[in-house]
Amino acid sequence: MEWVKVRRWSRVVLCGSLGLLLVHAAAAAELLVFAGAGLRSPVQQLAERFQQREHVAVQIEYGGSGALLNRIRESGRGDVFVPGSLRYAEPLQAGNEVLAVLPLVQHAPVIAVNRAAAQRIETFADLAKPGVKIGLGDPQAMALGRTAAEILDHSGLRSEIEANVVVRAATVKQLALYVADGDVDAAIIGATDYAEHADKLVLRPIPAGWFKPEIAGAVVLRSSADPALAKRFAEFMASEEGLTTFEHFGFPRATAADMAMPAPAAH
Repeated sequence: MEWVKVRRWSRVVLCGSLGLLLVHAAAAAELLVFAGAGLRSPVQQLAERFQQREHVAVQIEYGGSGALLNRIRESGRGDVFVPGSLRYAEPLQAGNEVLAVLPLVQHAPVIAVNRAAAQRIETFADLAKPGVKIGLGDPQAMALGRTAAEILDHSGLRSEIEANVVVRAATVKQLALYVADGDVDAAIIGATDYAEHADKLVLRPIPAGWFKPEIAGAVVLRSSADPALAKRFAEFMASEEGLTTFEHFGFPRATAADMAMPAPAAH
């Protein structure tokens, strides 16, 4: 009888130990991803698929790419960085903090105008009219903020338009809400963000040649606790399935030509 009890107890201990090992293994298989807020829809969907296939946990922190860059550098943590522009990866590359960079998609801007202001703002030049309320992205915090600055440089109307700026947002999602809710009359946001609020907004053209789309990409960080797993996630986003998912949400694939930036016009 005592022998039977011992054997049963041994099995309980063994099963408990195996359970702890499995829990420990599951907890260890985790990725920390920092992703630009404007990329949230496709990144979230791809992360969920990756979790199911790889049986890992993918924790994602969304925000402005500039703010996320600061978080990565201050914390010394993270596996993958997915900024709205690969320019935000340059400081990490300069500091030898990057293992791999995979360009993904274009992050292109549009001028979104609240429908209530549509008659006042019919062309790009109308953004310079006195009394028009403009929202722009903070160029230090978000990718399309930098693109907007380049567009203003090419327009020759930078000082007039900046005089009408009443808010600078940290994320493109925040900026899209400002114009959709009527807090500003117009803003330079992403094409996919316009699509989410198309019932409240109208588009106005940005003249050709004033900008090149920012290139969003996947950056594998040297701080990763599991570089092989981090690289698999980055490669999954850059795969045919991953890029098709981005396209579904309105992000065209990046091309080699997208990497060249136009020189601002003199004015």
